[in-house]
Amino acid sequence: MKKLLISLFSIAVVGAVAFGATTAFFSDTEISTGNTLAAGEIDLQVDNTCYYNGDACTNGFWGGEANIGVGGSITNTCDCNWELSDLDPEHLFFDLVDIKPGDWEEDTISLHVKNNDSWLCANVTLTSDDDNSCTEPEEEAEGVGICQDPGLGLGDLADEIVFLWWADDGDNVLETDEETLPSGAIGNLGVGQSARVALADSLNDIWNPATPSAFPGGETRYIGKGWCFGEITEAPIAQDGVGATDPVTNGPNTRGAGFECDGAPVGNASQTDSLTMDIGFEAVQSRNNEEFLCNPNSD
Repeated sequence: MKKLLISLFSIAVVGAVAFGATTAFFSDTEISTGNTLAAGEIDLQVDNTCYYNGDACTNGFWGGEANIGVGGSITNTCDCNWELSDLDPEHLFFDLVDIKPGDWEEDTISLHVKNNDSWLCANVTLTSDDDNSCTEPEEEAEGVGICQDPGLGLGDLADEIVFLWWADDGDNVLETDEETLPSGAIGNLGVGQSARVALADSLNDIWNPATPSAFPGGETRYIGKGWCFGEITEAPIAQDGVGATDPVTNGPNTRGAGFECDGAPVGNASQTDSLTMDIGFEAVQSRNNEEFLCNPNSD
Protein backbone atom coordinates (compact mmCIF):
# COMPACT_ATOMS: atom_id res chain seq x y z
CA MET A 1 0.00 0.00 0.00
CA LYS A 2 2.82 2.39 0.90
CA LYS A 3 4.55 1.67 -2.43
CA LEU A 4 1.30 2.36 -4.26
CA LEU A 5 0.91 5.82 -2.64
CA ILE A 6 4.51 6.75 -3.48
CA SER A 7 3.94 5.73 -7.09
CA LEU A 8 0.77 7.81 -7.37
CA PHE A 9 2.54 10.87 -5.84
CA SER A 10 5.40 10.53 -8.32
CA ILE A 11 2.96 10.37 -11.23
CA ALA A 12 1.19 13.54 -9.94
CA VAL A 13 4.46 15.48 -9.69
CA VAL A 14 5.56 14.44 -13.14
CA GLY A 15 2.15 15.41 -14.49
CA ALA A 16 2.32 18.82 -12.88
CA VAL A 17 5.75 19.45 -14.39
CA ALA A 18 4.52 18.34 -17.77
CA PHE A 19 1.45 20.64 -17.55
CA GLY A 20 3.59 23.60 -16.61
CA ALA A 21 5.86 23.03 -19.56
CA THR A 22 3.00 23.02 -22.03
CA THR A 23 1.90 26.61 -21.01
CA ALA A 24 5.29 28.43 -21.45
CA PHE A 25 4.41 30.37 -24.70
CA PHE A 26 6.53 33.25 -26.06
CA SER A 27 5.57 36.50 -24.30
CA ASP A 28 6.63 40.13 -23.80
CA THR A 29 5.47 42.87 -21.44
CA GLU A 30 5.81 46.63 -22.00
CA ILE A 31 4.88 49.19 -19.32
CA SER A 32 4.52 52.99 -19.77
CA THR A 33 5.11 54.57 -16.38
CA GLY A 34 4.50 58.07 -15.06
CA ASN A 35 1.80 59.17 -17.50
CA THR A 36 0.95 62.82 -16.71
CA LEU A 37 -1.66 65.41 -17.56
CA ALA A 38 -0.92 69.03 -16.60
CA ALA A 39 -3.13 72.02 -17.37
CA GLY A 40 -1.60 74.83 -19.41
CA GLU A 41 -1.85 78.48 -18.54
CA ILE A 42 -3.31 81.66 -19.99
CA ASP A 43 -1.39 84.41 -18.21
CA LEU A 44 -1.82 87.91 -19.63
CA GLN A 45 0.66 90.59 -18.60
CA VAL A 46 0.70 94.29 -19.44
CA ASP A 47 3.22 97.12 -19.41
CA ASN A 48 2.77 100.81 -20.15
CA THR A 49 4.59 103.92 -21.35
CA CYS A 50 2.82 107.28 -21.02
CA TYR A 51 3.09 110.89 -22.19
CA TYR A 52 1.12 113.96 -21.12
CA ASN A 53 0.98 116.87 -23.58
CA GLY A 54 4.04 115.37 -25.23
CA ASP A 55 6.17 115.05 -22.06
CA ALA A 56 7.31 111.55 -21.16
CA CYS A 57 6.83 110.30 -17.61
CA THR A 58 10.49 109.89 -16.65
CA ASN A 59 11.83 109.15 -13.19
CA GLY A 60 8.45 109.96 -11.66
CA PHE A 61 8.01 113.40 -13.29
CA TRP A 62 6.51 114.66 -16.54
CA GLY A 63 9.48 115.73 -18.62
CA GLY A 64 11.87 114.21 -16.11
CA GLU A 65 12.17 117.20 -13.77
CA ALA A 66 10.24 118.22 -10.66
CA ASN A 67 8.16 121.38 -10.85
CA ILE A 68 7.74 122.89 -7.41
CA GLY A 69 4.34 124.53 -7.05
CA VAL A 70 2.70 126.77 -4.48
CA GLY A 71 3.86 126.06 -0.93
CA GLY A 72 6.63 123.76 -2.11
CA SER A 73 4.28 121.06 -3.44
CA ILE A 74 5.43 119.10 -6.48
CA THR A 75 2.78 119.49 -9.17
CA ASN A 76 3.99 117.34 -12.06
CA THR A 77 4.55 113.90 -10.55
CA CYS A 78 3.54 110.84 -12.58
CA ASP A 79 3.44 107.09 -12.09
CA CYS A 80 2.03 105.59 -15.30
CA ASN A 81 5.11 103.73 -16.56
CA TRP A 82 5.62 100.14 -15.48
CA GLU A 83 7.33 96.98 -16.65
CA LEU A 84 5.51 93.85 -17.81
CA SER A 85 3.35 92.70 -14.90
CA ASP A 86 -0.09 91.68 -13.71
CA LEU A 87 -2.34 94.70 -13.19
CA ASP A 88 -3.42 95.73 -9.71
CA PRO A 89 -4.98 98.91 -8.25
CA GLU A 90 -1.58 100.63 -8.25
CA HIS A 91 -1.30 100.43 -12.05
CA LEU A 92 -3.11 103.51 -13.39
CA PHE A 93 -3.01 104.56 -17.03
CA PHE A 94 -3.78 108.12 -15.93
CA ASP A 95 -4.19 109.95 -12.62
CA LEU A 96 -4.45 113.68 -13.31
CA VAL A 97 -6.31 116.21 -11.19
CA ASP A 98 -5.89 119.58 -12.97
CA ILE A 99 -6.53 119.00 -16.66
CA LYS A 100 -7.53 121.83 -19.01
CA PRO A 101 -9.26 121.87 -22.41
CA GLY A 102 -6.72 120.97 -25.07
CA ASP A 103 -4.78 118.62 -22.77
CA TRP A 104 -4.05 115.16 -24.12
CA GLU A 105 -2.30 112.00 -23.06
CA GLU A 106 -0.94 109.02 -24.98
CA ASP A 107 -0.13 105.56 -23.66
CA THR A 108 1.59 102.74 -25.50
CA ILE A 109 0.46 99.50 -23.92
CA SER A 110 2.25 96.23 -24.56
CA LEU A 111 0.38 92.94 -24.15
CA HIS A 112 1.97 89.54 -23.62
CA VAL A 113 0.28 86.15 -23.16
CA LYS A 114 2.51 83.35 -21.89
CA ASN A 115 2.72 80.08 -23.82
CA ASN A 116 -0.70 79.78 -25.46
CA ASP A 117 -2.47 81.54 -28.33
CA SER A 118 -5.47 83.48 -27.05
CA TRP A 119 -8.34 85.69 -28.06
CA LEU A 120 -7.99 89.18 -26.58
CA CYS A 121 -10.62 91.74 -25.53
CA ALA A 122 -10.40 95.19 -23.91
CA ASN A 123 -12.97 96.50 -21.42
CA VAL A 124 -13.58 100.14 -20.51
CA THR A 125 -16.00 100.95 -17.68
CA LEU A 126 -17.09 104.43 -16.58
CA THR A 127 -17.21 104.16 -12.79
CA SER A 128 -18.01 107.78 -11.92
CA ASP A 129 -18.82 111.11 -13.58
CA ASP A 130 -19.31 113.68 -10.84
CA ASP A 131 -20.08 117.38 -10.55
CA ASN A 132 -18.00 118.32 -7.51
CA SER A 133 -18.76 121.99 -7.02
CA CYS A 134 -20.19 125.06 -8.74
CA THR A 135 -17.99 127.89 -9.99
CA GLU A 136 -19.43 131.14 -11.32
CA PRO A 137 -18.42 130.40 -14.95
CA GLU A 138 -19.91 126.91 -14.59
CA GLU A 139 -23.19 128.34 -13.32
CA GLU A 140 -23.34 130.76 -16.24
CA ALA A 141 -22.68 127.91 -18.69
CA GLU A 142 -25.23 125.51 -17.20
CA GLY A 143 -27.89 127.95 -16.15
CA VAL A 144 -28.93 129.28 -12.76
CA GLY A 145 -30.27 126.59 -10.46
CA ILE A 146 -28.61 123.66 -12.25
CA CYS A 147 -25.01 124.08 -11.20
CA GLN A 148 -26.05 124.93 -7.65
CA ASP A 149 -26.92 121.28 -7.07
CA PRO A 150 -23.74 119.32 -7.90
CA GLY A 151 -23.53 115.65 -7.09
CA LEU A 152 -22.55 112.12 -8.00
CA GLY A 153 -23.24 111.15 -11.59
CA LEU A 154 -24.08 114.73 -12.60
CA GLY A 155 -20.77 115.68 -14.18
CA ASP A 156 -20.09 116.92 -17.71
CA LEU A 157 -16.44 115.90 -18.02
CA ALA A 158 -17.14 112.47 -19.52
CA ASP A 159 -18.86 114.18 -22.45
CA GLU A 160 -15.70 116.19 -23.17
CA ILE A 161 -13.05 113.44 -22.95
CA VAL A 162 -12.63 111.63 -26.28
CA PHE A 163 -10.55 108.46 -26.69
CA LEU A 164 -8.65 107.06 -29.65
CA TRP A 165 -7.23 103.50 -29.81
CA TRP A 166 -4.98 101.96 -32.46
CA ALA A 167 -2.73 98.98 -33.18
CA ASP A 168 0.72 100.42 -32.50
CA ASP A 169 4.16 99.05 -33.33
CA GLY A 170 5.56 100.22 -30.00
CA ASP A 171 6.90 103.67 -30.93
CA ASN A 172 4.17 105.69 -29.19
CA VAL A 173 3.00 107.31 -32.43
CA LEU A 174 -0.08 106.72 -34.61
CA GLU A 175 1.29 105.98 -38.09
CA THR A 176 -0.37 105.80 -41.49
CA ASP A 177 -0.48 102.00 -41.71
CA GLU A 178 -1.81 101.38 -38.20
CA GLU A 179 -5.43 100.34 -37.67
CA THR A 180 -7.58 102.62 -35.50
CA LEU A 181 -10.70 101.73 -33.59
CA PRO A 182 -13.75 104.04 -33.60
CA SER A 183 -13.20 107.04 -31.32
CA GLY A 184 -15.81 108.59 -29.09
CA ALA A 185 -16.54 110.39 -25.86
CA ILE A 186 -16.52 108.26 -22.75
CA GLY A 187 -19.78 110.04 -21.93
CA ASN A 188 -21.48 107.72 -24.41
CA LEU A 189 -21.40 105.27 -21.50
CA GLY A 190 -23.56 105.73 -18.44
CA VAL A 191 -21.94 105.37 -15.04
CA GLY A 192 -21.45 101.68 -14.42
CA GLN A 193 -21.66 100.79 -18.11
CA SER A 194 -18.85 99.15 -20.06
CA ALA A 195 -17.59 99.12 -23.63
CA ARG A 196 -16.00 95.83 -24.71
CA VAL A 197 -13.59 96.08 -27.64
CA ALA A 198 -12.40 93.13 -29.72
CA LEU A 199 -8.63 93.30 -30.14
CA ALA A 200 -8.33 89.78 -31.53
CA ASP A 201 -11.26 87.38 -31.84
CA SER A 202 -12.58 85.04 -34.52
CA LEU A 203 -13.83 87.94 -36.66
CA ASN A 204 -11.61 90.86 -35.62
CA ASP A 205 -7.89 91.49 -35.37
CA ILE A 206 -6.63 95.05 -35.05
CA TRP A 207 -3.07 93.96 -35.89
CA ASN A 208 -4.06 91.88 -38.94
CA PRO A 209 -7.56 93.02 -39.95
CA ALA A 210 -7.52 91.19 -43.31
CA THR A 211 -6.82 87.79 -41.73
CA PRO A 212 -8.10 87.66 -38.13
CA SER A 213 -6.27 85.22 -35.90
CA ALA A 214 -5.57 84.59 -32.25
CA PHE A 215 -3.02 86.58 -30.30
CA PRO A 216 0.19 84.49 -30.49
CA GLY A 217 1.38 83.07 -27.18
CA GLY A 218 4.85 84.20 -26.20
CA GLU A 219 4.79 87.31 -28.41
CA THR A 220 4.39 90.97 -27.49
CA ARG A 221 2.05 93.31 -29.32
CA TYR A 222 1.22 96.96 -28.74
CA ILE A 223 -1.84 99.17 -28.71
CA GLY A 224 -1.87 102.95 -28.54
CA LYS A 225 -4.39 104.77 -26.36
CA GLY A 226 -4.88 108.51 -26.64
CA TRP A 227 -7.38 110.85 -25.04
CA CYS A 228 -8.14 114.51 -25.62
CA PHE A 229 -10.00 117.03 -23.45
CA GLY A 230 -11.83 118.46 -26.41
CA GLU A 231 -12.03 117.42 -30.05
CA ILE A 232 -9.61 114.74 -31.26
CA THR A 233 -8.51 114.43 -34.90
CA GLU A 234 -6.42 111.66 -36.38
CA ALA A 235 -3.20 112.97 -37.95
CA PRO A 236 -1.17 109.81 -38.61
CA ILE A 237 2.51 110.17 -39.43
CA ALA A 238 4.41 108.24 -42.09
CA GLN A 239 5.66 104.85 -40.88
CA ASP A 240 9.37 104.95 -40.11
CA GLY A 241 9.75 101.22 -39.45
CA VAL A 242 11.59 101.77 -36.18
CA GLY A 243 9.10 100.14 -33.80
CA ALA A 244 9.57 100.22 -30.04
CA THR A 245 11.70 103.12 -28.79
CA ASP A 246 13.30 104.22 -25.55
CA PRO A 247 10.60 106.21 -23.67
CA VAL A 248 13.22 108.37 -21.95
CA THR A 249 14.83 109.73 -25.12
CA ASN A 250 12.09 109.19 -27.71
CA GLY A 251 8.41 110.07 -27.70
CA PRO A 252 5.61 112.03 -29.31
CA ASN A 253 7.65 115.25 -29.16
CA THR A 254 10.09 113.66 -31.61
CA ARG A 255 7.59 113.09 -34.43
CA GLY A 256 4.24 114.10 -32.93
CA ALA A 257 1.59 111.82 -31.44
CA GLY A 258 -0.27 111.04 -34.66
CA PHE A 259 -3.39 112.86 -33.49
CA GLU A 260 -4.35 116.44 -32.65
CA CYS A 261 -6.37 117.78 -29.72
CA ASP A 262 -8.43 120.97 -29.94
CA GLY A 263 -9.81 122.31 -26.66
CA ALA A 264 -11.66 125.26 -28.21
CA PRO A 265 -15.08 123.54 -28.35
CA VAL A 266 -15.03 122.90 -24.58
CA GLY A 267 -17.06 125.30 -22.45
CA ASN A 268 -17.19 125.97 -18.72
CA ALA A 269 -19.79 123.37 -17.84
CA SER A 270 -17.15 120.75 -16.96
CA GLN A 271 -15.15 122.98 -14.55
CA THR A 272 -14.27 121.12 -11.32
CA ASP A 273 -15.94 117.91 -12.60
CA SER A 274 -14.19 114.54 -12.37
CA LEU A 275 -14.50 111.01 -13.71
CA THR A 276 -12.99 107.61 -12.99
CA MET A 277 -12.63 104.63 -15.30
CA ASP A 278 -11.57 101.00 -15.16
CA ILE A 279 -9.51 99.77 -18.11
CA GLY A 280 -8.98 96.03 -18.38
CA PHE A 281 -7.85 93.32 -20.79
CA GLU A 282 -9.03 89.72 -21.01
CA ALA A 283 -7.30 86.75 -22.67
CA VAL A 284 -9.35 83.63 -23.51
CA GLN A 285 -7.95 80.37 -24.87
CA SER A 286 -8.35 79.97 -28.63
CA ARG A 287 -7.70 76.23 -28.92
CA ASN A 288 -11.01 74.31 -29.05
CA ASN A 289 -12.73 77.71 -28.97
CA GLU A 290 -12.57 78.68 -32.63
CA GLU A 291 -15.77 80.77 -32.81
CA PHE A 292 -15.08 83.05 -29.84
CA LEU A 293 -16.31 86.66 -30.06
CA CYS A 294 -15.68 89.46 -27.57
CA ASN A 295 -19.19 90.77 -28.28
CA PRO A 296 -21.25 87.71 -29.25
CA ASN A 297 -24.62 89.48 -28.93
CA SER A 298 -23.80 92.53 -31.03
CA ASP A 299 -25.52 93.02 -34.38
